[in-house]
Amino acid sequence: MSRLDGIEIEELQDQLGTADGKKPVKRLLTAIAYKQGDSKERLAERHDVSLKTIYNWLDRFEEQPIEQAPYDDPRSGRPAKLTDDEKDEFIADLHESPEEFGYDRQVWFPLLVHQHLREQYDAEYSLVHVRRMMREAGLSWRTARPRHYEADPEEEAEFEATVEKKHPS
Repeated sequence: MSRLDGIEIEELQDQLGTADGKKPVKRLLTAIAYKQGDSKERLAERHDVSLKTIYNWLDRFEEQPIEQAPYDDPRSGRPAKLTDDEKDEFIADLHESPEEFGYDRQVWFPLLVHQHLREQYDAEYSLVHVRRMMREAGLSWRTARPRHYEADPEEEAEFEATVEKKHPS
């Protein structure tokens, strides 16, 4: 007995008409093509997946009702480190000065935000994610530009002496 003997092509085509999402459509098209005579090797090459994946897709139609077979079971994913309320509060924090939270800085930057998350919310995020959260909060940051290695210190000193610095009143 070969795979999908108990399933008619028409059943698969009916499911294809109601399928929602790329992966379920791909699985149904694979099952239909297999029922029409395509080899598993050819299907694997066509969909750029391993032969094992084709076997798994076809097995789904044997093991599950045809309405469920093309779909993955729901996955919970990783739980959020901040609740919705904490995230709202955190975003509000970023719209305040870091000085309001006892930091000796006037603007937020990724390392300071990272520290703030750890201290205030007991949440540890990567710096890449911290930058993403800052961007989502509508903030941007600047990277300090190092002094050019060929810069003339005398010309810099002359420039500094001629430029009038503004101090906040």
